[in-house]
Amino acid sequence: MESNQRMIHWSAAWALVGGVVVCTGCMRGQPITQSGESFTHEDDCKAKDEVAAMPWAELHEILDKERG
Repeated sequence: MESNQRMIHWSAAWALVGGVVVCTGCMRGQPITQSGESFTHEDDCKAKDEVAAMPWAELHEILDKERG
C-alpha cells in the first residue's frame, strides 16, 4: 500500500490531537511520551482488533517511508 493510502487508513483509525493519539473507536488517548508502549483500548472498543497495537510507531513508519 502506498504511503498516502496508509496515511488515509491510519487517519481513519486514529486522530492526532496535540501530542496525543486518540482511537476513533473508543476515544481513548495515548500521549507521545508513551509512544514506546502498546496502546490500551477500552474493553468494548470495536476497533481494537483491527488497528495497530503501536499507533505512534506505525505513524513514524509511514512518515519515514514517505521521506525516503
